[in-house]
Amino acid sequence: MRLTISILLMFVLSVVAFGQQAGADFALRLQKHYESVKTISSDFTQLKQSPLFDEPLDSKGLFYFDRPDKIRWEQQEPSSTYFVINKDQVIQFDGESVKKSTGLNMQMSIFRQFILSTIDGSILNDKAFEKDFQPRNGKMYITLIPLDKRLAKRLQKIELKFDEKSLLLDQLKMYENADDFTEITFTDQKVNAQIPPAIFR
Repeated sequence: MRLTISILLMFVLSVVAFGQQAGADFALRLQKHYESVKTISSDFTQLKQSPLFDEPLDSKGLFYFDRPDKIRWEQQEPSSTYFVINKDQVIQFDGESVKKSTGLNMQMSIFRQFILSTIDGSILNDKAFEKDFQPRNGKMYITLIPLDKRLAKRLQKIELKFDEKSLLLDQLKMYENADDFTEITFTDQKVNAQIPPAIFR
């Protein structure tokens, strides 16, 4: 019996060690890869589920990134809206009018930092999160759990799915709790394609 328990314990520890090493190797590959990434453009679909809604909310749109810090998040369905972060300038279109402001508020600053650190993989080295890496069928599934108590009150966990070959983020899922989450899936991703400067104005 003791021999069986010892063998099982050794197996579990080896699996954990393999996952940690695979995660460290993947994070290194991801950051090395993104040194050569200048732009990303992509379609996205977003699903928002919450007990506050009678049914999940679906939206579709386009995402643009131009290194180092230009981001455009453009919703096309069910309504047309967008916001642009261009250095310290924010441009927002609510469907009726365009509003421009200088200086990022806390929400926009957090969003920008989150997007940039997810794109380049630096979030995988962030000590503010406990991390679990699970390679499976050519994908790397990563779970990030906040260690900061204040953040943990608003965010239960983040799930990321990367393609291990292209090193692109396929899906991002953020849980406020088990019944309240936002899922974003990226498709038709293009890397280092030219993006017109007007996209960020």
